[in-house]
Amino acid sequence: MIIQILVTIGVVLFVFPNLYTSLRKKSLTPFAFVVWVVCWIAGLILIWFPHLIDLIGSRLGVGRSIDAFVYIAIVYLIYASLVQKLKVNEIEKEITMLNRKLALKDLDKKKEKDA
Repeated sequence: MIIQILVTIGVVLFVFPNLYTSLRKKSLTPFAFVVWVVCWIAGLILIWFPHLIDLIGSRLGVGRSIDAFVYIAIVYLIYASLVQKLKVNEIEKEITMLNRKLALKDLDKKKEKDA
């Protein structure tokens, strides 16, 4: 019971204000904000009503219910890692293109100066 209270207080005092601040600073889109809030609320519901994990586990056909939660978390983390990797690759391409444009621009300026 104490851990449930501590986690709930932590989420309410630290996570939700950070999410709201990120939304105001435009670090998060409104859709992403709603998704994160729903995920955290779902997590709190599972913490306060652990028998729901048993229902989810039995529906998924997993022996121990917490295993279902762990499997879902692992799949999500792999997906999040993939999304981050794709974003980093896209940013790297943009940086490379900008560097090329700047180099060509500097080269043109140098040719004009020498001529």
